Amino acid sequence: MSTPSPASPPSAAAKLPRRTSFEVLSGIAGPDSNLPLPTPQREMNGLDDNGGIREGIPMSFGAGSSTPTHHKRPSSPTRTLSRIPVASVGNARALADAGQGSLPIQRSPSSLNGNKLSPIDADVSSASLQPPPSPNKRLSLTPGGTTKVLADLQTGVINARNALENTKAQLRLSQRTVAQLTRQTEDLKEGRERLRLENEGLNNVVARKERLLQEVLERARKAEAEAAALKSQLKTETSTSKKSLREMEAQLTESTALSQKCEREYITLRDSLKSMTESWKSDTDKLRDEMKKREERWKKEAETTGKKYKLLVEEVKKSNEARESITKLKEEDRKVNKELEETWKEEIEKMKAEVERSSKDQQEATETAKRLADELARLRRLMQRIPSSSSDDGTPPDTET
Repeated sequence: MSTPSPASPPSAAAKLPRRTSFEVLSGIAGPDSNLPLPTPQREMNGLDDNGGIREGIPMSFGAGSSTPTHHKRPSSPTRTLSRIPVASVGNARALADAGQGSLPIQRSPSSLNGNKLSPIDADVSSASLQPPPSPNKRLSLTPGGTTKVLADLQTGVINARNALENTKAQLRLSQRTVAQLTRQTEDLKEGRERLRLENEGLNNVVARKERLLQEVLERARKAEAEAAALKSQLKTETSTSKKSLREMEAQLTESTALSQKCEREYITLRDSLKSMTESWKSDTDKLRDEMKKREERWKKEAETTGKKYKLLVEEVKKSNEARESITKLKEEDRKVNKELEETWKEEIEKMKAEVERSSKDQQEATETAKRLADELARLRRLMQRIPSSSSDDGTPPDTET
């Protein structure tokens, strides 16, 4: 049977209010911790309180709509919102309930922002733990194991958050690139529209010039009688009109070539955008698989830690029972030694009286008295040696009658 450890009165422990898991974890982590604690009022819209992408819930972005609700990906029902395993949360809660009687340890922001605990902090946290308030209540974690688990969990969460921040930065860069390409496409469309309008204007000009040319030819037919006087003027006007027509045709060919070039650039941009979208999707799938593997590995580590703790508790109980049995054996040994010493004293006194009465008559009685005195000295030495040897070995001595 184990000895009850000193603890606070049960009445004081019964008066303590029941706290939620969020309050317990926030008290352990501290106000400056970056752990993603599960809150009861957390929104399930795929984004955190700051508008960023939440951990554990991937999102896909397409080119169909610009609203945030169009990009939301339904979360898996088996995926947890927190990165902390369930076993670690339960152990941390039990540890916090057990340590309510002691004062909380104030941690500096530098130690929390450093993503690990120093050996001094580990010693302080282990020294500040108090035993449970009642014998029926036991500790759920050893102080050193809890500190190490929380430090490992915090380091893993910070590494996952850094990877997620890098992914978010790449996503923002891709979105900015897509927006820039979209603006360039719109500019090219506007330029093509302007060129189309200019082309229509040039076509109208060419048609008007053709009508003018026909009118000139009709006038030339009508003025064949006056050809002698106006022939030179007709030649000059015809040459100028042909020259302007050739220039307009050259401009038309240039505008058509430019429009075809714009169309080719638009096609290449569209293909590059599709390839970028596919590569981003493959990267997100790889990241999701890696996060699943890490979650499974952390869960296995938490289970092994719990098993080791249970074995340690059983060994401590066994050692306490062995210590109590040793103390009982020591007390029994002391009682037996006292009784034996008293009996020997009585017998020796009787022997001394008989020796004194018979010493005057018999020489043999004198020798017997000497032997008895020597035996008494030897027995006293043995009795003095027996307690020291029994206290060193932890077992009751064998007495000789």
